[in-house]
Amino acid sequence: MKSSLIDVILNSEKRKNVLLLLIEGQKSREEIKTSLNVTSTALIPQIKILKEHGLVIQNGDYYILTNMGEVLVENMLPLLNVVEVFEENNDYWQNRNLNGIPKSLLKRFGELGNCLIIEPDLNYLFEFPKEFTENIAKSEYIMAFNAYFHPEYPAMYSRLAEKGIDISLIFTDSVYERMQQDFADDIEKFNSFDTTELRVSSEMTGLATLVSTDRFLFLCFFNNQGQYDHTILMSFDSNALQWSRELFDYYKERSEVVDKS
Repeated sequence: MKSSLIDVILNSEKRKNVLLLLIEGQKSREEIKTSLNVTSTALIPQIKILKEHGLVIQNGDYYILTNMGEVLVENMLPLLNVVEVFEENNDYWQNRNLNGIPKSLLKRFGELGNCLIIEPDLNYLFEFPKEFTENIAKSEYIMAFNAYFHPEYPAMYSRLAEKGIDISLIFTDSVYERMQQDFADDIEKFNSFDTTELRVSSEMTGLATLVSTDRFLFLCFFNNQGQYDHTILMSFDSNALQWSRELFDYYKERSEVVDKS
């Protein structure tokens, strides 16, 4: 009795890796052995199973995905990418509030790729990590959504605007109110530049901070208790940057522009 296709694809690391390798194009047996660092003894039985289930065909010494195999692998990749994102930092994701991220982007969560989790240093809670400060100053544009007030925001964004960087900021109602109360001059200065845009949103979300630039993605989520624990996620993956731009656009559509004075 044949195993199910799910078993064939996912219950063997070797078979899964062969399929992922062949999605790049046909490979010879030697190329597969070298890429996966396996012996012929370990490889041949797994390829035999893939051939028996109609996922791979052989042409001489080359192995090729069938049409069915290609469709299955293309649809398998998003799931594997999401699993990899969650598995890499499982403890972090178990206690994150992902409410507020639209379903269309949750389905593509695997595009975050290899994420860097930066744990808070209790001695420097209100200082941005160097990975953030070094890259944001070199960015060509900045798009930021802030549902959490940080005392460095007003001066930092005004300073970056003075350099001529295109900056679009979205504050939640409560953050904007705090900014207006304690940093009115900085907010007015920021909004006076031609290259800046300031918006306010009443959107309720589990996202504390999103900063998306041409160089990096910076994310902070509230935890499941609604608290901000200063744990930061960063990614430099091109797919993650595209994902973050679309997330920013989602919040932008649900915000209102603050008129320039």
